[in-house]
Amino acid sequence: MELVEGILNRRSIRSFTDRHISEEDLHTILRAAMSGPACANTRDWSFLVVRDKEMLEKMADANGRPAQPLRRCDVGILILGDLDRAFERAKEYWVIDGAIAGQNMILAAEGLGIGSVWLGTWPQMERVEKQKALFSLPDSVIPHSVIAFGYPAEEKTGEHPDYEASQVHFEKW
Repeated sequence: MELVEGILNRRSIRSFTDRHISEEDLHTILRAAMSGPACANTRDWSFLVVRDKEMLEKMADANGRPAQPLRRCDVGILILGDLDRAFERAKEYWVIDGAIAGQNMILAAEGLGIGSVWLGTWPQMERVEKQKALFSLPDSVIPHSVIAFGYPAEEKTGEHPDYEASQVHFEKW
């Protein structure tokens, strides 16, 4: 699949088959996450990969009702920001670095025919604290988001909005 085609056709998938994602494909998804830019190349993210169904259930509980796809996915990946590795003069960039890593994972999965859905955690501190407790994370490690991955059990529906020319400004507002 061509890169642009994959970006334009990608949809969030919330229902998955029982088919397992291979270790090779999972490794490719994680490599994609680590290939994105990070502030000052700090690489201030970590990834907690979960396949255990009981733990996926607990992750879903910790992230609330919108995280129900975790109950049906093959793999859940919790994106974490590591403040000990973050850019010293602007530690807040960990949030952007985590978002870039997550987008790269979603796009890599799309290219492999694997469905995914991004499930927000940060900045909803109740979710953050529940995920931290669930995995006994150190104080310097902050849950950013969870992505559920699996082979789609649903058809991609709906179209992305067309290009909105009114939202693009050249040279001035």
